[in-house]
Amino acid sequence: MRPKVISDSLKDVAEGEQCGAGKGWTMSLPRCPMVRLRVCRFTFRGLVFFTVAVALLYGFLLMDGARSAGKPPWLEINTCSPRNNVAFLKTHKCASSAIQNILFRYGDKHNLHFALPVTGNYFGGGRHIFEAGMVRFSPFNKVTPNIFAIHTKWNYEEVKKVMPEDTVYFTIVREPTALFQSLFDYASIGERAGGLTLDEYVRRNLIDASRTDGYVGYNQMTWDLGMPLEDMSNLTATRELVRRADAQFGLVLVAERMDESLVLLAKYLCWELRDVLVLRVNSLRDEFKSSISEESRQALQQRLAPDYLLYNHFLERFDQQVEAFGRRRMAAEVARLRELMALLVTTCNFVRKEASGLSGKQKPWSNKVDGFQAGEAGGSCGSYTLAEFHFLDALRNKQQKFIEKKFGLPPGPPIGAIPLGAQAIGKLNPKKMRKSLAPKKMGSDRKSAAGGE
Repeated sequence: MRPKVISDSLKDVAEGEQCGAGKGWTMSLPRCPMVRLRVCRFTFRGLVFFTVAVALLYGFLLMDGARSAGKPPWLEINTCSPRNNVAFLKTHKCASSAIQNILFRYGDKHNLHFALPVTGNYFGGGRHIFEAGMVRFSPFNKVTPNIFAIHTKWNYEEVKKVMPEDTVYFTIVREPTALFQSLFDYASIGERAGGLTLDEYVRRNLIDASRTDGYVGYNQMTWDLGMPLEDMSNLTATRELVRRADAQFGLVLVAERMDESLVLLAKYLCWELRDVLVLRVNSLRDEFKSSISEESRQALQQRLAPDYLLYNHFLERFDQQVEAFGRRRMAAEVARLRELMALLVTTCNFVRKEASGLSGKQKPWSNKVDGFQAGEAGGSCGSYTLAEFHFLDALRNKQQKFIEKKFGLPPGPPIGAIPLGAQAIGKLNPKKMRKSLAPKKMGSDRKSAAGGE
């Protein structure tokens, strides 16, 4: 058969040459039916092949683009250097106290500097949106901070002013109904509203509700992310807030999926897995948890629409990042994380206890939560159980000593905290000037309602 095919082909070529004599490649196909058929078949097959190839390439690019959208650069690289400049938005009742403890331990171990409020555990007391001056005017911040991990009402542009340029940003979210239930009980919202149960509170406050202490209430994550009070129920404003947050935070952890979150956090910060080991601190005890009817739950979910919009967006993004990390790889890393945690618990002899039964530096702020006691209270074991306020005091003390040693400054606001041009006002008494320029305490005392997690 092969000679016949060759023969036919040569015959066609010959006919083509005869038909096209004197016309170059502009053959008169209607006058050469066999050549026209052959060329048409060839052209048709070529077009089909080309179309299929383009379609496959386009599909591949679309899929690759989708993968790239869900796979940020920090998941692509295999080698990296530990991130020492980190900013964490500490959201209320989202297991954020556990994440804060991780950052405090790491920074303390590596002698990093922290953004620290003058007193308490808030910048702006939860009511006031963050401003760079809250850090710059603090006596503990003569040095540029490496780690920002304090409760505040988020203001990305202002945080950027006090952090190094290569800072990485992340936060954590939680299922909104579970978050509000926990917040309601932890902050005693019902008791402070006249002794209302959770069901009663939801029924009476479906449309609007004032924020306890000026900052605690419905849609807490939306509030913490910086939403103005007048826009708290505005879904259009919420979508814009989510869009900005998506651009600001390279990683958003999910409280319900803590093990996976810690694995991704270690990858994001290029830290060892042992650096992100943590106890479940500041979790509410069962006897203090309110029940809720199905009717109230549904009503509450509608009231929490802004937080659900935010949560669902970042839950989907979290799933994409886990997928990009690799499901099998994630399962292996979670197993390794749990093994390391079990070894740590055994080594340190951690014991879970009611907060009311603890004392000293291991005692949490609220008696409604569990705390932990370490068999070896000192050293690295003790840092896992150190309560937030005590850890903050230790960091303030350490940082103040560093500043005094490095700059020879006495306790109090450093000279760098004086606004530019203040010296030109006139012959002011230095003591009075320091006093007038000292940062005011804005609701940052230890008894703030939502103090911990």
